[in-house]
Formats: sequence, structure tokens, C-alpha cells
Amino acid sequence: MLKIEKIACPTDHIALKCPYAMKPTRIVIHNTANDATAQNEIAYMHRNISETSFHFAVDDRSIVQGIELNRNAWHAGDGNGIGNRQGIAIEICYSKSGGTRFAAAQKNAAELTAELLKKYGWGIDRVTKHEDYSGKHCPHRTLDEYGWSYFIGLVQSFMNEPEKTVDDLANEVIKGLWGNGATRKQKLTAAGYDYAAVQKKVDEKLGKTAKPKATVTAKKTVDTLAREVIKGLWGNGNARKQKLTAAGYDYAAVQKRVNALLK
Repeated sequence: MLKIEKIACPTDHIALKCPYAMKPTRIVIHNTANDATAQNEIAYMHRNISETSFHFAVDDRSIVQGIELNRNAWHAGDGNGIGNRQGIAIEICYSKSGGTRFAAAQKNAAELTAELLKKYGWGIDRVTKHEDYSGKHCPHRTLDEYGWSYFIGLVQSFMNEPEKTVDDLANEVIKGLWGNGATRKQKLTAAGYDYAAVQKKVDEKLGKTAKPKATVTAKKTVDTLAREVIKGLWGNGNARKQKLTAAGYDYAAVQKRVNALLK
């Protein structure tokens, strides 16, 4: 799921937008009926002087929370009824024009809904729509273009989806499902995953685990080697030649220096 971006309701608007403590019992789905982004929806909700408010706005790329879940919001049109006083409001963006952006926003909203159901230990029956409380035809595009049963089915699919392990994600990365480089990092982080852990697993699977560097031994000078030869540290005859050559030294140069030292 996309990472939730939280933007606190201004303190001077709390009495207007979310005046009551709330113990939520349900989720209420809405469509925004315009084409603003999630951030813009929350920003406008925070700054205007209307009571209308909601907890989340979701678009094709982000989930933005503008009111804490322990505070009520005014969204369901039922006054002090259970919609407004007990419902977590989710607004799905881009419902005016629809298309692929709305479809992606609706999918993200369904996944958020599933996560909230899991968080509170609720069943799918806790997912409701604005229309249930005031009769307003909302979420309009969800109902008209897709149907309520489609949205409920989408939520249910996320409810049944097992949590992905680091190993699962690494396999998806290798298949190219998360992109490359900075894009991959952004996508994994936005989805709430530990990028470093996933990338480490990817490297392990591809055999890119860092290997310890071999210790580099400083090369000895010809003079030093010649003096070691004289001390008998490199053997004699062919054995000496083989040892020096195997160690990467120039046998002829070393022997020439030995001869010079022994004159």
C-alpha cells in the first residue's frame, strides 16, 4: 500500500472540522466530484470555512490524511448520526473526469479500506457509502461506472492478499516489476517497504554479495629478496627458482643481486 502522508488539521479549524472525539465503527466511501489531487483536496478542506471535512483523500499516486481517526468529520450528511460521528471518511479523487487516474485512485482507496478493516479487526460489512446515510448519490462514479459490488470485491481482494515478504519483493524486483535505480527505491519506499532490505536480498539472489577484499602484501625489493636468499629462506637451485617465480618475483634479477652481494 502507498505510504500515508499525514497533514494535521490547523488547530484553529479543529472546532469547525472535527470537534468531537470519535471511536470509529465504520468506513464511509465518497467520490470527490472534481479532479483535484489528494493533497489539494486536503489543503482546500483545511483552509475553507465550511464544516465539510473528511479523514482521507486518495488519488492515483498518494494517500493523504487530514484528520486523526479519533476525531469525527462532517461528510455523511446525517448531522450527528453514525455516519458523521462514527465513520472514517475516504474521498476518492478524479471522479469528475474518471478514466485511468480514477481507476488507480479507486484501487488505492480499496487497499486503504482493507488496511483499515484489518487494523480495527472489522469485516467487510463495515464498508459503507455516503448514500447510505443521506440518500445523496455518492460515490457517484463508483456506483455508476463500476457498481458497489465491484468496489466491495476490490476491498475483499486486498483483505485476502497475504503480506509480501522481503523474499517475495526481491523476486518481483528481479522480474522488473518495481523498475530500476531511483524509481525502484521510490516505489518500494512509497509502498511502505524497507528498500535497503529488499535490495540486499536482490543482490544475494543475483550473487552480488560483497566479498571481502584480499589482503595485499607489499612486494619486496630485489635487494631484500637477495639477502633472504643468502640466509637460505628461499631454498637452493631449482627449488629457489620455482618459489621466487611462483611468488611473482624476477628470479634472474634476484640471483644477479645475490651474486653481486657475494663478491
